[in-house]
Amino acid sequence: MSIKTELLLILQYFKINLKTAIEYRANFIIQAGAMVLNNCMWIVFWWIFMNKFESLNGWDLNGIFQLYAVLMVSWGLASMFFGKKGYIAQSIAEGKLDFHLSLPKNVMLHLLHGKASWLGAGDFFFGLMIAILIYPFSAVPLYSVLVLCGVVIFASIAIIAGSLAFFFKNAHETSRTMLHSMVIFGFYPLDIFHGASKIILLTLLPAGFVASVPAMLLQEFNWPWFLALIGATFTFAAIATIVFYIGLRRYESGNMMNVRV
Repeated sequence: MSIKTELLLILQYFKINLKTAIEYRANFIIQAGAMVLNNCMWIVFWWIFMNKFESLNGWDLNGIFQLYAVLMVSWGLASMFFGKKGYIAQSIAEGKLDFHLSLPKNVMLHLLHGKASWLGAGDFFFGLMIAILIYPFSAVPLYSVLVLCGVVIFASIAIIAGSLAFFFKNAHETSRTMLHSMVIFGFYPLDIFHGASKIILLTLLPAGFVASVPAMLLQEFNWPWFLALIGATFTFAAIATIVFYIGLRRYESGNMMNVRV
């Protein structure tokens, strides 16, 4: 299946999921609003902190805003387009891949974007509002590339973590913890970490590549860091694909008939 066909399929899923969400507007608004409120609390925290200490290893309040502008939009888009990213391990463990295996489509991608999580809509709009306020129009091309890299990395880590269920039982909580840990650590500037913890946040749990590194590039473009981000994006995507399809060979059908309405 071509990349163009996959993109069209993702868009069609998004449209269907959006129409479903609009039918339950109150629930949609409450979920999105709750996430906006949650993110506002983080901003209040940093505002209080920066008023007292002014900066944190060179990061001021404006730098924190830039970090949020990338992180929240990337996570929001990943949630809206790849809403099943946190449930891959559960689907594998419960033998629910049969439906996806029966379709003439990319199994891995179809599993990812079969559902939308509209909690991410609040994150997306919150991050987008910040981006509009702090970035000039000339930054849009670079900002878009950095956000796209973040979305791919989030999806890739979700696949890698979820694929653990092919090899280990009860990997559901582990995979979801990895994803949420990326977001939590992404709230903090990479420069406050040192040694092994910093390496981990650029490799095993690449929160740095979805938040701090893009924010630094938007503050002051740096070719080595930009190429490192692009390389990391392709590397994580490749690892996710390899791990998923190696694991798929070990998959045992749940022998269940899943009805899709």
